[in-house]
Amino acid sequence: MAELTTRQRREARAARLTGWAATREQRATATLAADSALPYAHDIAFLTQPGRIPARTAMNRRADASYASLQKAAQMRSRARNITAAAGRAIYSDDANAITALRARIAGLEAERGRIVAYNKAVRKAGKVTAEALALLDDAQRADVKKLAEIGFLRPDGSFPAYATANISGNLSKQRQRLAELEAAAAARAAQRGPRSLAGTPRNAA
Repeated sequence: MAELTTRQRREARAARLTGWAATREQRATATLAADSALPYAHDIAFLTQPGRIPARTAMNRRADASYASLQKAAQMRSRARNITAAAGRAIYSDDANAITALRARIAGLEAERGRIVAYNKAVRKAGKVTAEALALLDDAQRADVKKLAEIGFLRPDGSFPAYATANISGNLSKQRQRLAELEAAAAARAAQRGPRSLAGTPRNAA
């Protein structure tokens, strides 16, 4: 049996959590429904009478356990959603398209930084934020300009603070290093396969 990839393991983990949550929900809901159908479940005297009533105590314990199980199920579903969301954003080293995906990510980061640099240049030239400068950004970056202006983090002329491009540059360095490592590993694997394939090729093969 082939070994699972990192993505497959993450997806399997999310699926297990979702399955466990569904089982808990089904059992807890069934227990609550069964207790609700008991003839004394809604009897005010039964529910409020002082003293220990074994049947009431047992019903309350089942209810407490059921609600605790429903809460645990909600936590499991939340974890499953987080795992799925993270997997959707991640590029795992053993993804079949990891190198291609990393190159695309790097290109996207370079474009993102380039838009900020162009915007900052236009704003500094005009001495203020202009429609022409904002047009150089994408929708998310224009939203960032608005947010940064509201909290007072834009420079006086309206340009992005230095950390905006510095953070992207730092991320680019990490992604490029990772790409270089993956490309080197892929080249090493190809080199290892080469001699074996040649050794298995008949001498008279065309």
